[in-house]
Amino acid sequence: GTVVFLIAIYVSGEIARRVLRMPSLVGEIFCGILLGPPLLDDFVPNPEAWVMFGELGLVLLVIEAGIDIDLSTLKLIGTRGFLIAFFGSIFPIGIGMLITWMLNITDTKGILAAGAVFGPTSLGIALNILRNGGVLNTPVGQLIISAAVIDDMIALVVLSQLEALVGEITVLSVLIPIISALAFLIIGGYAAIFILPPIINKHILTRFKEEYHDKIEMSIMFLLLVALMPATYYAKASYLMGAFVAGLTFC
Repeated sequence: GTVVFLIAIYVSGEIARRVLRMPSLVGEIFCGILLGPPLLDDFVPNPEAWVMFGELGLVLLVIEAGIDIDLSTLKLIGTRGFLIAFFGSIFPIGIGMLITWMLNITDTKGILAAGAVFGPTSLGIALNILRNGGVLNTPVGQLIISAAVIDDMIALVVLSQLEALVGEITVLSVLIPIISALAFLIIGGYAAIFILPPIINKHILTRFKEEYHDKIEMSIMFLLLVALMPATYYAKASYLMGAFVAGLTFC
């Protein structure tokens, strides 16, 4: 079943790319829906393992997004990226909440949950399509990625507030996710761009021969990833933000 599933994914992706002139990811997603748990629950063995592989692939994609960030381009589109992300999150969340309210659902948690469903942007899908289209490092590609990162942060804050409604609601349970998400984005991003690169280049890489620099940088990035992902997760932010900051250090 595993081999057939892998072959079906590849063929579906090629059909979408060559025949339908669409990103191969569309065909792969469609194949996963047809052969995965939603329809054929017994066809794919160990679906939880495939989900884990998908999570690992998403982490690698987010690291690549951080590495591929062009700071000079990002400075030009930073404000626009933030505005696009902000309104791209707030409008769908508001629409979802409005639809729920119009359906006479008065439960506050249910209304927020419906809004939160419309909020997130799939950073993994955006990265895959932009990379396959060869536009990841263009101004438009950088605008989309920067907007997607901020958009996901806003959506995660909304989801964390939804979790805070479970049980006793306290000021800390509401404020901690917001503060931690902003702190990792601002402080972590600043450290990844302005503090860590000079330290790595002047005090670490100079101790090794140039031929080993790539391996040393890879090891440092892996250590940052191992440190930042649990830190962001337990701080009620997104673990993907930790992966993004780790990649951003080597952009």
